[in-house]
Amino acid sequence: MGHSMHRDYYFDNARAILIFFVVFGHLLQPYTSSSPILSALYLTIYSFHMPGFLFISGYFAKKIGEQGYLEKVSKKLLIPYFIFFAFFSLYYYFTGQTDEVTFDPFNPVFALWFLLTLFLFHVILVIVKDYKPYIVLPVAIVFSLFAGFSSNINEYLSFSRTIIFFPVFYIGYLFTQRHTTILRDKRWLPISIAIIISFFVIYYIHPINSDWLLGSSPYTSLEDGKQGVYSPLKRLILYFIILIMMFSVLNLVPQGRHWYTYIGRRTLQVYLLHGLVIGVVRGFEIYPFKDSINILTYLYLIGLSCLIVYILTTNFVVKWSNPIIHLQKPSKFKP
Repeated sequence: MGHSMHRDYYFDNARAILIFFVVFGHLLQPYTSSSPILSALYLTIYSFHMPGFLFISGYFAKKIGEQGYLEKVSKKLLIPYFIFFAFFSLYYYFTGQTDEVTFDPFNPVFALWFLLTLFLFHVILVIVKDYKPYIVLPVAIVFSLFAGFSSNINEYLSFSRTIIFFPVFYIGYLFTQRHTTILRDKRWLPISIAIIISFFVIYYIHPINSDWLLGSSPYTSLEDGKQGVYSPLKRLILYFIILIMMFSVLNLVPQGRHWYTYIGRRTLQVYLLHGLVIGVVRGFEIYPFKDSINILTYLYLIGLSCLIVYILTTNFVVKWSNPIIHLQKPSKFKP
């Protein structure tokens, strides 16, 4: 989405909110073992934040049939992917997060799976776009349910996430502007808030293996080697959780332009660059206020998340990261 007088700020707001939760979730993860409340919060966040991004990405993939579209997408996604893969492989080694430097570009590091999966989504969409949605969507879901039985479908090449999350991306692709009016209808707010709170309480009372929400593992890993007939049912329930949570959160997103709306145009910078901070934090195990969870823990996690998002979306950072993220000269950046 470029600068336009007809720009839909609703989706900028949504992406701004979602990217905050991406950063917050990564900072929160090491604290989940210290508090059932933080664990429930972590599970709640992971129920909607990346699915939300994938859904929005699908919504804006309407030009899939245009000539040269896939080539543009590959340049936009794969070149930054390989640049940051090489960088993070070295960076995480020197910050102590990994014991050795690995240069297997087909095994995504940190959050780079998103770029690879998003590219594969567009490739799949080129193949299935002319088929009826009532055929494509059920087939994609059924394929996902049975793919979990294969131990070869895992994090490598981001195959597992691509298969599991494609239905979410495809639903976004099917959505029209008319459909989004349902998401924007604030009459649903009480129900949306109730749903989010309910799942937080459920996760608090009955926490689940967070790997179910990450979508990167086969059933054998998720079920401690005891996969069975109920595993696909659990994944089907996962789709229900993801969709209802995602739509509930999107219903809370405000319309119009706000002070944070500009962040929604700069989420890729945050997504790729915040790994620098996470690498240092996790590599050197910098976890203040972890031993005794209190109000300072929450202030630290929220405050640092806000600071990271703010710094990485400043004009200075966006301008000088343009060459490696958007493959443009710094001079091409327009605030």
